[in-house]
Amino acid sequence: MARGSVLVYKGLGASETGYSHLMTALRSCVDLNKQDIDFVTPEEIVKGTKLDKASLVAFGAGYTSGFASALGEEGMRNVRNHILRGHAYLGLGAGGYFGCDYVEFDKGGPHEKLVERDLRFYPGVCSGPVYPGFQYGTHKGLHAASVDFSSEYFSGTFHAMIDGGGKFCSSDPPKPGSLARDVVDVATFSDLPESPPAIVKTTLKDNGLVVLSNVHLEYDMISLLDLNPELEHLREKFVQSRLSQLSAFRSLLQMLNVAVI
Repeated sequence: MARGSVLVYKGLGASETGYSHLMTALRSCVDLNKQDIDFVTPEEIVKGTKLDKASLVAFGAGYTSGFASALGEEGMRNVRNHILRGHAYLGLGAGGYFGCDYVEFDKGGPHEKLVERDLRFYPGVCSGPVYPGFQYGTHKGLHAASVDFSSEYFSGTFHAMIDGGGKFCSSDPPKPGSLARDVVDVATFSDLPESPPAIVKTTLKDNGLVVLSNVHLEYDMISLLDLNPELEHLREKFVQSRLSQLSAFRSLLQMLNVAVI
Protein backbone atom coordinates (compact mmCIF):
# COMPACT_ATOMS: atom_id res chain seq x y z
CA MET A 1 0.00 0.00 0.00
CA ALA A 2 1.43 3.37 -0.99
CA ARG A 3 2.32 5.87 1.72
CA GLY A 4 2.49 9.63 1.44
CA SER A 5 5.30 11.30 -0.45
CA VAL A 6 8.60 12.61 0.89
CA LEU A 7 9.17 16.29 0.09
CA VAL A 8 12.56 18.05 0.14
CA TYR A 9 12.56 21.84 0.46
CA LYS A 10 14.17 23.63 -2.50
CA GLY A 11 14.11 27.40 -2.42
CA LEU A 12 15.56 30.48 -0.76
CA GLY A 13 17.79 29.47 2.13
CA ALA A 14 18.48 25.96 0.84
CA SER A 15 22.01 24.97 -0.18
CA GLU A 16 22.11 23.44 -3.66
CA THR A 17 24.84 21.03 -2.55
CA GLY A 18 22.81 20.22 0.54
CA TYR A 19 19.51 19.39 -1.13
CA SER A 20 21.30 17.45 -3.86
CA HIS A 21 23.03 15.21 -1.28
CA LEU A 22 19.77 14.87 0.67
CA MET A 23 17.82 13.84 -2.42
CA THR A 24 20.49 11.29 -3.39
CA ALA A 25 20.55 9.82 0.13
CA LEU A 26 16.76 9.54 0.22
CA ARG A 27 16.65 7.81 -3.15
CA SER A 28 19.18 5.25 -1.92
CA CYS A 29 17.20 4.47 1.27
CA VAL A 30 13.49 4.97 0.58
CA ASP A 31 11.39 2.17 -0.91
CA LEU A 32 10.26 3.93 -4.08
CA ASN A 33 7.61 1.30 -4.66
CA LYS A 34 5.82 2.65 -1.60
CA GLN A 35 6.74 6.34 -1.45
CA ASP A 36 7.56 9.04 -3.96
CA ILE A 37 10.28 11.64 -3.38
CA ASP A 38 10.04 15.13 -4.79
CA PHE A 39 11.17 18.70 -4.23
CA VAL A 40 8.81 21.29 -2.81
CA THR A 41 9.18 25.04 -3.31
CA PRO A 42 8.23 27.74 -0.82
CA GLU A 43 5.48 28.86 -3.18
CA GLU A 44 3.99 25.35 -3.17
CA ILE A 45 4.16 25.25 0.63
CA VAL A 46 2.33 28.56 0.88
CA LYS A 47 -0.38 27.27 -1.48
CA GLY A 48 -0.56 24.12 0.63
CA THR A 49 -1.76 21.74 -2.05
CA LYS A 50 1.43 19.70 -2.40
CA LEU A 51 1.72 19.26 1.36
CA ASP A 52 -1.57 17.39 1.52
CA LYS A 53 -0.02 14.21 0.11
CA ALA A 54 3.25 14.38 2.07
CA SER A 55 4.04 12.09 4.98
CA LEU A 56 7.49 13.68 5.48
CA VAL A 57 8.81 17.18 4.86
CA ALA A 58 12.59 17.60 4.95
CA PHE A 59 14.69 20.76 5.27
CA GLY A 60 18.45 20.40 4.86
CA ALA A 61 21.57 22.56 4.75
CA GLY A 62 21.39 26.30 4.22
CA TYR A 63 20.32 29.22 6.39
CA THR A 64 17.14 29.68 8.40
CA SER A 65 16.58 33.35 7.60
CA GLY A 66 16.17 32.35 3.94
CA PHE A 67 13.66 29.65 4.86
CA ALA A 68 11.68 32.10 7.00
CA SER A 69 11.75 34.88 4.40
CA ALA A 70 10.61 32.61 1.56
CA LEU A 71 7.87 30.88 3.51
CA GLY A 72 6.56 33.84 5.48
CA GLU A 73 4.13 33.37 8.34
CA GLU A 74 1.63 31.51 6.18
CA GLY A 75 4.14 29.00 4.82
CA MET A 76 5.61 28.27 8.24
CA ARG A 77 2.11 27.88 9.67
CA ASN A 78 1.24 25.44 6.86
CA VAL A 79 4.31 23.31 7.63
CA ARG A 80 3.63 23.35 11.36
CA ASN A 81 -0.04 22.47 11.00
CA HIS A 82 0.72 19.69 8.52
CA ILE A 83 3.15 18.03 10.92
CA LEU A 84 0.70 18.47 13.81
CA ARG A 85 -1.85 16.48 11.80
CA GLY A 86 0.28 13.39 12.37
CA HIS A 87 2.95 13.73 9.68
CA ALA A 88 6.74 14.04 10.02
CA TYR A 89 9.49 16.64 9.73
CA LEU A 90 13.21 15.98 9.20
CA GLY A 91 15.56 18.89 9.80
CA LEU A 92 19.27 18.54 9.02
CA GLY A 93 21.79 21.32 9.68
CA ALA A 94 19.91 24.56 9.05
CA GLY A 95 16.72 22.52 8.95
CA GLY A 96 17.50 21.42 12.50
CA TYR A 97 17.97 24.97 13.72
CA PHE A 98 14.74 25.92 11.92
CA GLY A 99 12.69 23.43 13.94
CA CYS A 100 13.59 24.92 17.32
CA ASP A 101 11.85 27.59 19.38
CA TYR A 102 14.93 29.77 19.25
CA VAL A 103 18.12 30.05 17.17
CA GLU A 104 21.34 31.24 18.77
CA PHE A 105 23.97 31.35 16.02
CA ASP A 106 27.48 32.83 16.27
CA LYS A 107 26.58 34.90 19.33
CA GLY A 108 28.94 37.88 19.52
CA GLY A 109 30.45 37.03 16.11
CA PRO A 110 30.14 38.41 12.58
CA HIS A 111 27.30 36.04 11.64
CA GLU A 112 25.27 36.55 14.83
CA LYS A 113 21.64 35.49 14.58
CA LEU A 114 19.53 35.49 17.75
CA VAL A 115 15.93 34.90 16.73
CA GLU A 116 12.75 33.01 17.51
CA ARG A 117 11.45 30.61 14.89
CA ASP A 118 7.82 29.72 14.24
CA LEU A 119 7.78 25.94 13.75
CA ARG A 120 8.46 25.29 17.45
CA PHE A 121 9.00 21.55 17.11
CA TYR A 122 11.76 21.53 19.77
CA PRO A 123 11.13 23.19 23.13
CA GLY A 124 14.39 25.05 23.44
CA VAL A 125 17.40 26.55 21.72
CA CYS A 126 19.74 25.36 19.01
CA SER A 127 23.04 27.06 19.85
CA GLY A 128 26.06 26.99 17.57
CA PRO A 129 28.40 26.63 15.90
CA VAL A 130 29.82 24.13 18.37
CA TYR A 131 33.05 23.70 16.36
CA PRO A 132 35.28 26.60 15.27
CA GLY A 133 36.01 28.09 11.88
CA PHE A 134 32.62 28.31 10.23
CA GLN A 135 32.41 30.54 7.14
CA TYR A 136 29.39 30.83 4.83
CA GLY A 137 30.08 29.56 1.33
CA THR A 138 33.16 27.53 2.27
CA HIS A 139 33.99 24.29 4.05
CA LYS A 140 36.70 25.85 6.24
CA GLY A 141 34.65 25.12 9.36
CA LEU A 142 33.75 21.54 8.41
CA HIS A 143 34.62 18.97 11.07
CA ALA A 144 34.31 15.24 11.62
CA ALA A 145 32.32 15.18 14.85
CA SER A 146 32.38 12.07 17.00
CA VAL A 147 28.80 11.08 17.83
CA ASP A 148 27.25 8.38 20.00
CA PHE A 149 24.09 7.29 18.19
CA SER A 150 21.41 5.13 19.78
CA SER A 151 18.06 3.99 18.41
CA GLU A 152 16.04 0.80 18.16
CA TYR A 153 17.22 0.45 14.56
CA PHE A 154 20.94 1.21 14.86
CA SER A 155 23.46 2.13 17.54
CA GLY A 156 27.12 3.03 17.27
CA THR A 157 29.87 5.60 17.65
CA PHE A 158 31.22 7.14 14.45
CA HIS A 159 32.28 10.40 12.83
CA ALA A 160 29.70 12.61 11.11
CA MET A 161 30.03 15.83 9.16
CA ILE A 162 29.20 19.10 10.86
CA ASP A 163 29.63 22.53 9.28
CA GLY A 164 28.15 25.27 11.43
CA GLY A 165 25.82 22.97 13.36
CA GLY A 166 24.94 23.54 16.98
CA LYS A 167 23.75 21.72 20.07
CA PHE A 168 20.22 21.37 21.41
CA CYS A 169 19.46 22.98 24.77
CA SER A 170 15.98 22.30 26.13
CA SER A 171 14.01 24.93 28.00
CA ASP A 172 13.01 24.05 31.55
CA PRO A 173 10.15 24.65 31.84
CA PRO A 174 9.13 24.74 28.15
CA LYS A 175 7.74 27.96 26.77
CA PRO A 176 3.96 28.34 27.19
CA GLY A 177 2.12 26.67 24.33
CA SER A 178 4.96 24.24 23.55
CA LEU A 179 3.98 21.70 20.91
CA ALA A 180 6.28 18.96 22.24
CA ARG A 181 4.89 16.01 24.16
CA ASP A 182 8.12 14.03 24.41
CA VAL A 183 11.79 14.65 23.53
CA VAL A 184 14.46 11.96 23.20
CA ASP A 185 18.18 12.42 22.55
CA VAL A 186 19.09 10.18 19.61
CA ALA A 187 22.76 11.13 19.40
CA THR A 188 25.24 13.12 21.47
CA PHE A 189 28.61 14.72 20.71
CA SER A 190 31.11 12.42 22.39
CA ASP A 191 34.04 14.78 21.76
CA LEU A 192 32.49 17.89 23.35
CA PRO A 193 32.26 18.76 27.06
CA GLU A 194 29.18 17.28 28.75
CA SER A 195 28.25 15.42 25.52
CA PRO A 196 25.41 17.70 24.42
CA PRO A 197 22.64 16.44 22.10
CA ALA A 198 23.50 16.31 18.40
CA ILE A 199 20.23 14.72 17.21
CA VAL A 200 16.84 14.78 18.90
CA LYS A 201 13.48 13.19 18.22
CA THR A 202 10.33 15.01 19.28
CA THR A 203 6.81 13.66 19.47
CA LEU A 204 4.29 16.46 19.18
CA LYS A 205 1.04 16.71 21.10
CA ASP A 206 -1.05 15.68 18.12
CA ASN A 207 1.29 12.78 17.28
CA GLY A 208 3.44 14.51 14.69
CA LEU A 209 7.01 13.20 14.59
CA VAL A 210 10.14 15.34 14.27
CA VAL A 211 13.84 14.55 13.99
CA LEU A 212 16.32 17.42 14.15
CA SER A 213 20.03 16.86 13.49
CA ASN A 214 23.04 19.12 13.79
CA VAL A 215 25.20 16.64 11.87
CA HIS A 216 24.77 15.82 8.19
CA LEU A 217 24.24 12.09 7.83
CA GLU A 218 22.81 12.57 4.34
CA TYR A 219 26.06 13.73 2.73
CA ASP A 220 28.21 11.44 0.58
CA MET A 221 31.39 12.54 2.29
CA ILE A 222 33.73 10.69 -0.06
CA SER A 223 32.49 12.61 -3.09
CA LEU A 224 32.59 15.86 -1.10
CA LEU A 225 36.20 15.19 -0.10
CA ASP A 226 37.13 14.43 -3.70
CA LEU A 227 35.89 17.91 -4.66
CA ASN A 228 37.52 19.66 -1.71
CA PRO A 229 41.18 18.65 -1.32
CA GLU A 230 41.59 20.97 1.68
CA LEU A 231 39.52 18.41 3.62
CA GLU A 232 41.79 15.48 2.77
CA HIS A 233 42.98 15.22 6.39
CA LEU A 234 39.46 14.04 7.34
CA ARG A 235 39.23 11.25 4.77
CA GLU A 236 40.23 8.36 7.03
CA LYS A 237 37.58 9.25 9.63
CA PHE A 238 34.82 9.52 7.06
CA VAL A 239 35.83 6.38 5.17
CA GLN A 240 35.77 4.39 8.42
CA SER A 241 32.37 5.85 9.34
CA ARG A 242 30.68 5.54 5.96
CA LEU A 243 28.56 2.45 6.65
CA SER A 244 27.62 3.62 10.15
CA GLN A 245 26.61 7.02 8.78
CA LEU A 246 24.33 5.38 6.20
CA SER A 247 22.80 3.07 8.81
CA ALA A 248 22.16 6.02 11.10
CA PHE A 249 20.51 8.04 8.33
CA ARG A 250 18.29 5.11 7.42
CA SER A 251 17.30 4.75 11.07
CA LEU A 252 16.23 8.41 11.20
CA LEU A 253 13.86 7.69 8.34
CA GLN A 254 12.52 4.62 10.11
CA MET A 255 11.86 6.70 13.24
CA LEU A 256 9.71 8.94 11.02
CA ASN A 257 7.75 5.98 9.58
CA VAL A 258 9.33 6.20 6.13
CA ALA A 259 9.39 2.96 4.13
CA VAL A 260 13.07 2.04 3.66
CA ILE A 261 14.87 -0.66 1.72
